[in-house]
Amino acid sequence: MTRSTHKTYDQLVKPENYNGTMKDELEMIDGRLGKKIGPAHAVLYNAPNRIEQNAYRRFVSMINDPECLHQPAIGGREEDIKGRRFATWSLLWFAFFLLWTLSIALQAQALAIRASPQVPSEDPFYRPPSGWKDAKPGTVFRSRQVEIHAFLKAHVKEAWQLLYRTNFASDDEPTTTVTTVIVPYNAKQERLVLYAEYQDSNGEKCMPSFSYQAGFTSDLSATMNMASVLVFLQEGYIVTVPDKQGKRNMFAAGHVEGHQTLDGIRATLSFDKLGFSNDTRVAGWGYSGGAIQSGWAASLKKTYAPELNMVGWYAGGTPSNLTDLIVNVNKGFFSGFLFSGLLGLSRAYPSLNETLERISKEKLKEGLEDADKLCMMDMLAKYPSTNLLTKDYTSLGDRLLATGEVKDVLDQQIMGIHKDETPDTPVLMAHGAGDEIVPFRSAYTTYENWCKNGAQLTSMAPTFEWIRDRLEGKPAKPGCSESSTMALFINPDYLGQQFKDVLGVLAGLLGQKIGPGDSIFKKTISGKH
Repeated sequence: MTRSTHKTYDQLVKPENYNGTMKDELEMIDGRLGKKIGPAHAVLYNAPNRIEQNAYRRFVSMINDPECLHQPAIGGREEDIKGRRFATWSLLWFAFFLLWTLSIALQAQALAIRASPQVPSEDPFYRPPSGWKDAKPGTVFRSRQVEIHAFLKAHVKEAWQLLYRTNFASDDEPTTTVTTVIVPYNAKQERLVLYAEYQDSNGEKCMPSFSYQAGFTSDLSATMNMASVLVFLQEGYIVTVPDKQGKRNMFAAGHVEGHQTLDGIRATLSFDKLGFSNDTRVAGWGYSGGAIQSGWAASLKKTYAPELNMVGWYAGGTPSNLTDLIVNVNKGFFSGFLFSGLLGLSRAYPSLNETLERISKEKLKEGLEDADKLCMMDMLAKYPSTNLLTKDYTSLGDRLLATGEVKDVLDQQIMGIHKDETPDTPVLMAHGAGDEIVPFRSAYTTYENWCKNGAQLTSMAPTFEWIRDRLEGKPAKPGCSESSTMALFINPDYLGQQFKDVLGVLAGLLGQKIGPGDSIFKKTISGKH
């Protein structure tokens, strides 16, 4: 008899075989790249952050062991913190490289097994019927069932895409867009999560309705977002993910994203195949670029969609002042966002587009052309250390942000300056004091303004638990409250047995049935299912 040499992924890589920091970091990477955890790009972007660190540590620990929430914050010497951060970053970038390389092979494999979905501009599903402009915002025109892919097909109960009526920046600019609704096995009734994707780019292949069908590509952002969505699906919540930038991908245009998000919720609730009612509790979750969406949807809900039974919004790393953000990322690693943001705003505001056509130099035109095609990771890789505020890019040089239509449009994107745009639903904000992209001071000013105008706001809490409590009918604390932490980057001891090795990440994203009572994180590589 021949002895079987097949092993499970648990047997192949055991953290117990490593000592000290290596074991901890393996477990941490395991969690951060896809196993029951929130946004992976929070690690890549915000490693040194303070407030956000503890939110995500507790967010993960709560999912695996609610009792961990009662344990105190972690302390440590500065040299220990730096050493652990160095080891953490080294292994994270190794894992990043591993996943990037794997994506190339998986793309080839996927193309051999199935046809790639049509891009939105060529897909007739995205074309509205005649007379569509007369319909109310949120009206569903078309629906279809689709397959969701991470590395391979995600085993959810079902997934739908809905073409619905919405608006651009103002109510007199009708348009249509699509939301993707994912239903887990054993889904909870009368609960809906609005997931605000950090698409952070303008290419049509970056839109959730396309990327969630296409699966893991050379751009990691779609898979990172899918890892975040998995958290809510595993808890049993139906998740809706709108193409919040619309057909023309107006990234960073707050009123566009807010309107198309609220109408996406309307469309999802009205779709008869899902069985929702008007009493369904809805919560929104957005981080970084997704917080433009969730923050503006929270701001506009009172006047634009007052009938929605919103019970809470999460906005983390909120880009609440784009002028401050531009200055912050200019000349840095994340300067690729500058082209994507300018392109999105120019599409939403014709006056800005006219200005850019008049003042742009060849370098800016080339960057905007790339932004029209590329997704987030490719833009960041191609345009690091760009100094937009020079005459290499516009004839205005360092006067760009203070001039005419540029300043006017950027000022319209500031959250919290108008009292009638104060959220009427509880909001949880979290932000890293050392955020490399979005300045802490900008988000804190929005927090102060919202509080001054009567918002119900919390600035520190475990994010997933806070959203879950709102969905389950527990009231948020009245008024405003804030806190901060000096906690370490993350304590792997809180991550539990679900987070054992890097191969487990891959198994989780390849997955089996998704939803409460089913395991997606215990798949073996032995060929047995």
